[in-house]
Amino acid sequence: MFIRLRPALVFSVLCLSFLAAPLARAASPASPDAAPKGLDGPEPFTVKLAKAQSGDPRAQCALGVAYVNGTSVPQDFRQGLHWLHRSSESGFGYARYVLADLYSRGYGGVPVNDAQAYYFASLAAASSSLAENYRERAVKLRNASAKRLTPSEVAGLQAKAALAPLDAVAGN
Repeated sequence: MFIRLRPALVFSVLCLSFLAAPLARAASPASPDAAPKGLDGPEPFTVKLAKAQSGDPRAQCALGVAYVNGTSVPQDFRQGLHWLHRSSESGFGYARYVLADLYSRGYGGVPVNDAQAYYFASLAAASSSLAENYRERAVKLRNASAKRLTPSEVAGLQAKAALAPLDAVAGN
């Protein structure tokens, strides 16, 4: 026994499935499969929190990503940004890449901010300990943001980036 489906219905379902798949993959800027090895380890949240509070940039980044994505904790973009910024201040390249991505897309409650995206993408692109694929993506984010900034804004952000610590943490 065969069920006959209307061609228009089949076409609609196929179109929706093709459209929904990329959106689901693109929804999260800091998905666990995108993170460098060891960033999203099996440690309990309380252990990561203790390490982050004691100044471990890798743990700070892991907490930031967890809060942004809502993994292991309720989703909280304010807390995610807080921990990602703390990690970035220590020179952790992946945190800088995630911040550039967040600010360039305006994910969740984070407003699009081309100046912030340019700044963090510049820092991530200059991070010699960050994996090449992330540095390449950071260059693309930086260049896209630069197109929406004035030359004087770009110059000011370049000067600010020159003062930031680079690769302050081994094993980014």
